[in-house]
Amino acid sequence: MSDFKIFFEALKGSLINDEFVKLTFSKPIKKSEGLLNVYMRQFDVDKKQVFQLKYRFTSEEKYKQFSLKEIISEIEILLLNSFRTATLFTLNKDLLIRVSKKKMISYIENAPSFKNKLPEIPLQS
Repeated sequence: MSDFKIFFEALKGSLINDEFVKLTFSKPIKKSEGLLNVYMRQFDVDKKQVFQLKYRFTSEEKYKQFSLKEIISEIEILLLNSFRTATLFTLNKDLLIRVSKKKMISYIENAPSFKNKLPEIPLQS
């Protein structure tokens, strides 16, 4: 997790400060597997944080729910094995993380893309 420390601190800070909007994974490593993007949203269910990942394939979409502890592990797996970039969208800033072919990690911070949080939608299953 140390390689992703800046990213995970930004994610946790956005959740604590209620500034998290969404997380988007893009630029798949193996396009032949058919996984195009993964989108993460946060929901409150029975006063607990639930994180839903929407796995967008060429022919279908799949949804999975995770706890905070589980989502940290899943994010790391996705960045190391499936995607080259991820963008954390918050109300304060956008943080882009890039993982090179040699597993070198770099960050780019941009002005926020969103001024408001996304509307609540029901969890998908």
